[in-house]
Amino acid sequence: MTILEYTPVWPETAIFWGAGATAAIGMRTTQKLSESFYVLAQKDAALTDRVKRSIEYDKPVWLEAVVDLLNILGDPDKSTEAMESVRRQFPLLNEDQQRTRLEELRSTYDWNTLYRIIQICPGNTKEEFQLQDLFNILDMHISNRQGFYVPDEVDASFIPFNRMIGARNTLKMLTILMHTLDFQFAIAEKKDLIKQYESFAEVLYQLMIEEGFDLYKNQQDKLQERSFYLFSHSIISMNWDPILLWLLFNVHNNHNNGASTPVIGEPPMPLKLFHDMGHFMGVRKIDGNTPQVWYPFNETVVQRMNDPEHITSRRVRVGKYYFPHGCSGWRECPNCGKLTMYMGGEWGLDTATLFPPLPLPSLSFGYEVKSLQEKNAQDKGRSDAIQCTFCGTITEAQHVPLVMQSNFKGEHPSFVEEIQRDMRVSLERTQHVVLMGYSLPSDDVIYRSLLSARKNRGKGIFCSVVGKSAIPTNGWIGKDQIDSFLEKLRKEAPQDSFIRTITSVLEIFGKENARFCGDGIPGVFLENASGSASMYKVKELLYPSLTFPGNRVLRI
Repeated sequence: MTILEYTPVWPETAIFWGAGATAAIGMRTTQKLSESFYVLAQKDAALTDRVKRSIEYDKPVWLEAVVDLLNILGDPDKSTEAMESVRRQFPLLNEDQQRTRLEELRSTYDWNTLYRIIQICPGNTKEEFQLQDLFNILDMHISNRQGFYVPDEVDASFIPFNRMIGARNTLKMLTILMHTLDFQFAIAEKKDLIKQYESFAEVLYQLMIEEGFDLYKNQQDKLQERSFYLFSHSIISMNWDPILLWLLFNVHNNHNNGASTPVIGEPPMPLKLFHDMGHFMGVRKIDGNTPQVWYPFNETVVQRMNDPEHITSRRVRVGKYYFPHGCSGWRECPNCGKLTMYMGGEWGLDTATLFPPLPLPSLSFGYEVKSLQEKNAQDKGRSDAIQCTFCGTITEAQHVPLVMQSNFKGEHPSFVEEIQRDMRVSLERTQHVVLMGYSLPSDDVIYRSLLSARKNRGKGIFCSVVGKSAIPTNGWIGKDQIDSFLEKLRKEAPQDSFIRTITSVLEIFGKENARFCGDGIPGVFLENASGSASMYKVKELLYPSLTFPGNRVLRI
């Protein structure tokens, strides 16, 4: 037997999908979240005024709900009794149930402590305040099991570490709340923009179908090989929101179940696209009648479905989609530890149900219970109840496993570790990194180290960066234009964050191995400002001709 060299196949392009990628539709970036929380904790301002300036939406129902939520959780503004807010938000509960719910919420969330900790964070303005500093203070003291003193009106008061757990829960919940409100506003007021993002997902679908036929080469035995079934791009979501995945889910669902699905192989079978999430998690059925889950495909399933010895209902390709920092739609069961993902209750780009329910009924947009256990929990005021599919335990918003932007990472759940390991191996083999709305900040040492190691390890790697610059680049600029562009940008817009992004990328990749587009997202892939995604522009974005001749991936 001849022994041949074996080289594992991994996606050739890795897309880092950052907070700036969805800023155009109003999803708050890390900086915007920092500013929102800073305003929310301003001293000597009435709670209603702080909430109005923080959420930035003139929606009386939202304003009242967030004010009531913070009042229930112990805001220093005592102009309204907490029980008055509880009665308004939980009118179907009796007096005893309302008091019980108040105690439950305050035992889980501690806004008063978070409010006081924000006061001592570095930064004297909302622009200077950094969310990472807040996470660092919380995580350092929680991991050390030590409290600390904070200034009070007269003296200083001690905050024990266990109260910081409640403060951290509050910060996590408020982050999901802000993004939920942003999305609700976007689907109502920015439908045309969301359609442009959908067109990007549509082009990605078409590209991966075409690529499948290119790689198949009329060879039945190819169907079970990674060189056929694995997408040539992976997506690494640096965001906690599931918006891009939701767009891709909808596009794939429409085509996979459509009347004109393309066919491949002998005998011809429909070719369908799915995602491998790096962990075999259960996704709550979007249009199901119970909490039962549907499992996204992984490579084990794909190889069984693509076995040429068996006639199945389909042949399949999968793309790697990673949430290395967790997702707002995840719930980690407090009993069995299993992971369930919530992705809304109905199909459609503009569904109000995409984000999971929150602790107040008025902030749980369109959520519907799907079991008697969930109904019983909701009848007791637990409006954020989602039942674990595996053991039946009720999970709440506090059970969303988010990896926060802290230098004190601590221990992650096993599924997060599994996802991060799969992602790291994938990055070791990638040829092209695309940073979309992700600035590769200097304090993000993990990803800087990963990419730096990949850059310095043998075979070359190229980096494409997409951001929103004060001076549009009108397409891509490379090594011959970057110096003059940077000089102009520093002169005309010295505070532009794109300057730091360019500098950070050049430190790792160098001028020879990087290019930049300051036209923003979705501008980078649109045919024109008001149009849809261009097939050519998406190909050039993901598979630049300098690295991939003909904008195509070639696999043996």
